[in-house]
Amino acid sequence: MSANTIILIPFFNDSESLNTLLRELGASLAPLQQHRCAVVVVNDGSAEPLSIQKSSVFPVEVLHLQRNIGHQKAIAIGMAWVKENRPCETLLIMDSDGEDRPEDAALLLQSMTSNPGKIVFAQRKSRQEGKRFRFFYRVYQLFFRVLTGRRIAYGNFMAMPKSLLDKAVYYSEIWSHVAGGLLKAGLPYAAVETHRGKRYAGESKMNFTALVLHGLGAIAVFMEVIATRLLFLSLLLIGFSLTAILVLLGIKTFSDYAIPGWTSTVVSAMLIVLLQSFLLSLFTIFLYLSSQSQRKFIPAHHYTDYTGAVETINE
Repeated sequence: MSANTIILIPFFNDSESLNTLLRELGASLAPLQQHRCAVVVVNDGSAEPLSIQKSSVFPVEVLHLQRNIGHQKAIAIGMAWVKENRPCETLLIMDSDGEDRPEDAALLLQSMTSNPGKIVFAQRKSRQEGKRFRFFYRVYQLFFRVLTGRRIAYGNFMAMPKSLLDKAVYYSEIWSHVAGGLLKAGLPYAAVETHRGKRYAGESKMNFTALVLHGLGAIAVFMEVIATRLLFLSLLLIGFSLTAILVLLGIKTFSDYAIPGWTSTVVSAMLIVLLQSFLLSLFTIFLYLSSQSQRKFIPAHHYTDYTGAVETINE
């Protein structure tokens, strides 16, 4: 496969959309003659047969995974496989269902020229999902901001130079969430505004449960930050509870302002807050220590645990 740009596409049970995407990509990327493109499809353990039309204008290879491991993990595996097996200058990552528009793929590749040495993310200017989905997505972004102190507005639709791909696959965080892992890694990036497209066929697999799991994966990337914030919050609550208890006992002992029965009630409440804060601090410490003791999955080292046959469709 002779190409300087690899288009990495995770795939799961959606051949119709994939074939439509490949046709439209051919038309959108044809003017970019400096980008000789090839496609690597990561088949994430699809139960349905993968049928790719050979009329595609790109050389196409399919990396079959041994089992279904999920969208983000499939992308991480694909990134590591490309890094190790397919020399290129640029990697473009996009979904196969049409929600990542081919014309925006061309825009990302063009933006690489004005942002050398940076990852270029697609930032959604508009979305096609229903109001319920958008509401919960906003809630997820709010929780992410509160827990991590960062704003996440990017998904896995991105383009990156090979130099950053070589670094990215050594970060275990991309195994949980690709965009979150890249942000945590501190790799340089820029953003280009795009519009979210409509699916070519079928219905979106990103239902409410998938959205929750996706959000938890992004939050888990910043476990150290979250643990620090929770520990700090628990210490603040402990300090507040102790101060309140001492002040109430002082008022009752050394003044006549204490209301009968009120002091004991409030002190009891503060003791409950104190105990819960202490338990929260212990939980946070053990949660962090547990996460640190687990084996880290480094895609560059361990991707072969899941990869199977490589099928050449069009060359």
